[in-house]
Amino acid sequence: MDELTLILNASEKRLQFALLQDMLLLHAEESEPQKNGADTLLPHIKQICEQLGLSPSGIKKIAAAAGPGNFMGIRLTATIAAAFCRANDGLQGSINYMHALACNFYAKEDEIIHIVTSGTRELVHSQCFQVVSGTMQARTDLQLIPYAELLNIPCDYCFGSGTRNEKAMEVLEKHTCTLLPASFDSPAVNSLIHCLQFVTWQKQDISPIYLKECDAIQNLPHIAKLQGRDPDACRQELDRLLNA
Repeated sequence: MDELTLILNASEKRLQFALLQDMLLLHAEESEPQKNGADTLLPHIKQICEQLGLSPSGIKKIAAAAGPGNFMGIRLTATIAAAFCRANDGLQGSINYMHALACNFYAKEDEIIHIVTSGTRELVHSQCFQVVSGTMQARTDLQLIPYAELLNIPCDYCFGSGTRNEKAMEVLEKHTCTLLPASFDSPAVNSLIHCLQFVTWQKQDISPIYLKECDAIQNLPHIAKLQGRDPDACRQELDRLLNA
């Protein structure tokens, strides 16, 4: 029997997984789980395999979106990938979430697509892609930028979760690019499958793509004050624990 490949994505609000056999799509699902709703993902994947008459032990390749995006979602899928890799003596690889989004749009040769996703209250993730010889390729490095800088990035099309708030809209109204609708803001299953050709398969665990600290660390000073603690002392203790 051909080996199975599992694709996972939880970089933003949508939780997606797809199961393939020799690049043939067997099953795909996506949802917007409530708090802790993703906890059932692993047993659900097992259930789907059983319904298809397959064994989870046949999953030998696991590709997970490494971000940027939601801290917990990225860690969840990376952990599941690592677990399958160890249990099944398989391989794992990372998908650039921004690249997967860029593949949502069938751009013409040399057209530039600017992907903008939510970062912090004042910053957004930004990366441009371009079709070169029929292949969607990264044109710029991934970066965190202020909303105002969106105006200075040349592109033909722009979309992503980071374009949907008032700050971004005010800037992009002055841009000459075409702002695509929100239906492009989550990667299609076919886009995730397309990204498999760019995956480097390995035994090593997936390294999440973070350009910012998780919300818990950013909120630490506020939480410390609510508890009557010294924010600086709490941050020093956290740094000590993280580097112990």
